Amino acid sequence: MQTYSAATKDGNEVMSDLREAPLSIAKLSLFQFKNYESIEINFDAPVVCFLGDNGEGKTNLLDAIHYLTSCKSYFNAVDSQNIKSGEDQGSIAGEFMRNYQPEMVHCALRKNQRKIFKRNHKEYDRLAEHIGFLPSVIITPYDIELILEGSEVRRKFVDITISQYSNKYLEHLVAYNQALSQRNNLLKSFGKSGKYTPELLEPWDFQLVQHATFIYEERLKFFEKFIPVFNGMYQTISNGKEQASLEYKSDLATDSLENLLLKNRDKDKFLERTSAGIHKDELEFLLDGHPLKKFASQGQQKSYLIALKLSQYLTLKQENEATPILLLDDLYDKVDETRVGNLLAWLHQNHLGQIFITDTHTDRIPALLSKMEAKFEAFHIQKNAASKMSF
Repeated sequence: MQTYSAATKDGNEVMSDLREAPLSIAKLSLFQFKNYESIEINFDAPVVCFLGDNGEGKTNLLDAIHYLTSCKSYFNAVDSQNIKSGEDQGSIAGEFMRNYQPEMVHCALRKNQRKIFKRNHKEYDRLAEHIGFLPSVIITPYDIELILEGSEVRRKFVDITISQYSNKYLEHLVAYNQALSQRNNLLKSFGKSGKYTPELLEPWDFQLVQHATFIYEERLKFFEKFIPVFNGMYQTISNGKEQASLEYKSDLATDSLENLLLKNRDKDKFLERTSAGIHKDELEFLLDGHPLKKFASQGQQKSYLIALKLSQYLTLKQENEATPILLLDDLYDKVDETRVGNLLAWLHQNHLGQIFITDTHTDRIPALLSKMEAKFEAFHIQKNAASKMSF
């Protein structure tokens, strides 16, 4: 594999290119969703804090907003498992404001049935139509999987980002994965039957090449913009203490997929799966030139992840027609107060879109926001209820 990387660009220059298009949520309503029997919360500030002890449901509120914007939970891909325990159905509803126009979004969940998504009371024919319409980015301690787990998690991060501003990319990605699945099934059938007929692979090879070319080119364009933003963002969070970088690696950097599939036919026959293609692409995370996973402290890893996700946010802000909603879960997890302060100060100074923050302490985030003279509101989350706090 060869690598692709980009040179650093000044953060102020990046910010000057970003478009302004407000997106916010004014009301969130849950019924039998996760730990909530029923709750309704109204929001009227650009920064919203959910404060309270662990296990009270703060993160579930963020996940409900993510659900409405992305058509799925960030934490549990099985829709029925997001219904309150012991119940057969649940729902999430939100009143959004996008480009100064109200947008009502509703999701109905039922066990053993498909979920129903509606926008302004009209059901979507395909959930893909909703992806990117209400963009959001969530930052959570669970993001550590991006560093610790395999390359599939990192590819998913890239695919989710690009899909939120390019429906065409999502269409090609879905088609590629379908063709890949069919090709792999065919290879497995060869192994079971003992009969190898390479000519049968050709239709699937053609489809893979057709879709992979577009996907690879879009990923290159994405990283050309994303990497400079990321480099600058990490410098902001860390106060320049370390040099963070990332590299995009792909088989297609050295050869066409058509040639790779032909060269690897014997290998694919033996493995009974497709061994080359954009489904093998990788992101390498580096800190001062060393692999992040092996050499970085927990605090450095968390700073890296925050920079990564905020760069995702800024890229979506630049490419999408709506400013994303930012969901920040448990910022203090393995990150010191100085870096949290740097992050909140940067968010405030750059006047970004609506931000939701959770914390187990009821005073430290509000104290930082008050010191910055930021406009915010805070809710104490306890016993499946939300009570507004005064500061």
